[in-house]
Amino acid sequence: MTTETNDLIAEVTQLPVQPGAAMRLLWMLEDPRTSAADLGRLIESDPSLSTQVIRLANTAFYGLSGKVSSAWRAVTVLGLATVRALATTAAFDLFSEKGRSVPDDFWPHSVTSAAASACLARRVGVQSNEAFSAGLLHDIGSALVFRRAPRRYDAVLDRMTQNPSLTLVEAEREEFGVTHAEVGSAALSVMRFPAEMVDAIGYHHTPPAEVTSLLGRLLIAGDAVALSLDGFTSEQNIEIGAALEALEIPASAEQSLLEEVARDQENLAGFLTVRG
Repeated sequence: MTTETNDLIAEVTQLPVQPGAAMRLLWMLEDPRTSAADLGRLIESDPSLSTQVIRLANTAFYGLSGKVSSAWRAVTVLGLATVRALATTAAFDLFSEKGRSVPDDFWPHSVTSAAASACLARRVGVQSNEAFSAGLLHDIGSALVFRRAPRRYDAVLDRMTQNPSLTLVEAEREEFGVTHAEVGSAALSVMRFPAEMVDAIGYHHTPPAEVTSLLGRLLIAGDAVALSLDGFTSEQNIEIGAALEALEIPASAEQSLLEEVARDQENLAGFLTVRG
């Protein structure tokens, strides 16, 4: 990578000098002695983060609609991996409701990808909350680059409109010298996420046959399923059949999988009030 590209990654992954509750939460999550009650007390010290954690736990996806009223209870419902994903987005201030803080459709697609990844995880023996977290965070690089240069990021999308054969990662590399997958991987590395998660985010636009990690192949498939359901055209990715084949899921299962993810997507809709 060029010096300019390295500077861009360093800038967009830079965290606030004064660590807030979300960063302290990430530090606490690295301590195996930390209890759900400890995490809950810290989450509740930040009204915005507390709202997001409790709101997600109360979606129909977890089967406890309206029954989770405290942050510590939400932690036990969501699992530590998902709490860590939410804390990461909060640490980078991606929950902000001031103007366009993330690209259009960022949250809907991220949530659908999380649902799809969790659904696939149940079929291939991966922890579903780990897969959910990977899906939720897979495009975090897009949000970080957009936050730094929204007009240039919009120009990337305009370039794709003018040249339909151009993929998102090609357009990003032309404009910024780096892709959102690479930025996202760097951000999770800064946050000291496990190497498997860091790599999965970094390779989610790579042909699945070239990805050795099961979580990585699962995330590629989760993204493909989500894009199929969302109907977004701005982020072409791996064809869904090839992605499922890499997980040894037969083509005959595709329709039932799409229907299951669509139901889960609907059950997660309450979380999408994250942005007003």
